Amino acid sequence: MALETLSPDWEFDRLDDGSQKIHAEVQLKNYGKFLEEYASQLKRIEDALDDSVGDVWDFSLDPIALKLLPYEQSSLLELIKTENKVLNKVITVYAALCCEIKKLKYEAETKFYNGLLFYGEGATDSSMVEGDCQIQMGRFVSFLQELSCFVTRCYEVVVNVVHQLAVLYTSNK
Repeated sequence: MALETLSPDWEFDRLDDGSQKIHAEVQLKNYGKFLEEYASQLKRIEDALDDSVGDVWDFSLDPIALKLLPYEQSSLLELIKTENKVLNKVITVYAALCCEIKKLKYEAETKFYNGLLFYGEGATDSSMVEGDCQIQMGRFVSFLQELSCFVTRCYEVVVNVVHQLAVLYTSNK
């Protein structure tokens, strides 16, 4: 509304005496000083941290290492304590299933992934002597038997999880 009340004849006289240019140059110099000070401050921080960040543990130079991980001394059952006994049982079952799944995942990563990934690698069909393929497969049968038992165990755990979730979902309690 204030703009409508002004007449189009009213305009500010723009006096170009160079004051805006001088002010811009002063601000630019101040900004330049700030950037230089900030860059030097960052450089000091980088130099201070450089000694500790660059030290990577090397087994050949330092044969002993400390593994500083927090150790929880309370058991799962001690952590799950509420006034409601039914809720305690439900949470305990799900916590035990989660622990079992975590253990199965760790076992799969450490025991089975590499064997499955690298089976048959490194040897071409033309470089193998007659019978080497059969010997390699024979050595792999025990691994496949362990894998079959592992897959069966994973299947049982997944079925148990699904049953527990179904009971929890359909339960009226």
